[in-house]
Amino acid sequence: MFDPFVQAAEASDWQRVTAFLKTDGLRLLEHVVAALAIVLIGRWVARGLARLSRTIMLRSKTDAAVATFVSDVIYVSVLVFAVISALGWIGFDTTSFAAVIAAAGLAIGLALQGSLSNLASGLLLLVFKPLRVGDSVEIGPSAGTVEEIHVFSTLLRTADNVQIYIPNSQVTQGVIKNYSVKDERRIELLINCAYDDDLPRVKQLLESLLLLDPRVLPDPAPSVSVNDLVPAGVQLAVRVWVKTADYGDVRAALVERIKLGFDEHKFKLSYRAP
Repeated sequence: MFDPFVQAAEASDWQRVTAFLKTDGLRLLEHVVAALAIVLIGRWVARGLARLSRTIMLRSKTDAAVATFVSDVIYVSVLVFAVISALGWIGFDTTSFAAVIAAAGLAIGLALQGSLSNLASGLLLLVFKPLRVGDSVEIGPSAGTVEEIHVFSTLLRTADNVQIYIPNSQVTQGVIKNYSVKDERRIELLINCAYDDDLPRVKQLLESLLLLDPRVLPDPAPSVSVNDLVPAGVQLAVRVWVKTADYGDVRAALVERIKLGFDEHKFKLSYRAP
C-alpha cells in the first residue's frame, strides 16, 4: 500500500545523507586522507632521520650497538609523534591518548627499572669506554680480563678462567680500576732487612739486582730507598717501572732474585706477622 508520509520520510532521510556526504562527509574524507599522508610522511622522515643519525655516529667511530639503539629510538619517537598528529587531525582527543601512552610508559618503566638502569649504564660504557675488551680490570671485588661488553652486563674472565657476569649498573656505580689503560706501570716492593745488616751494602745489592732484568725501564730510573723503620727491620721501598704487559712476570722475577741475592750475601729478610 502506498503511503505518501513514509515515502516523504525516506526521501528526507536520503536528502540528509546526501547533504552530509556533500559537506561533512567530504570534509571527513579529506581529513582521513590528510591523516594517512601525515603517517606516511612521518614514517619516511623517521626512516631518514634514523638512517642519517646512524651513519653520522658510525662515521664518528661510535660503537655500532649505540648507533643502532639511538637510531631505533629516533625512528619510534618520530613515528609515534606522526601517528598522534594524524589522530588529532581526524578529530580524536590526543590529550587523553597521550596520557594513556604516558601512563603505560610509566608502568613499563617501573616494571623494568632494573633492566633500564643496566641498559643506560651499558650505553654509558659503550660511549665513554672506561674499559674495553681485553683490558685487565678490577670492578669492586671482581678482577679479571674484559671478554665482552653487552648492553645489560659485562663479562669478565678471572685469572683461574672463571667467567663473571656483572650488571652494567654495578659497573658504572662502582670503582673501576683499569690496569691496561696506561702503557707503563710501577712495581713497588717493600723489603725488610735486619737492623744488624749493612744497610748501604743491602741497598747496593738491590740496585744491582734491578739492573739485571732488561724489562725494567731506564726512565723513570729504578730506585731503592728507606721507607720506614718497623719492628720487622729496616723497610726498603724498591720501585721500578715496566711495560704494563710485563708487570706480573717482572714482579715475580724480582721477588725471586731478591730472595736469592739476600741468601747469597748472608743478609736477613726480616718479616713479622701482623
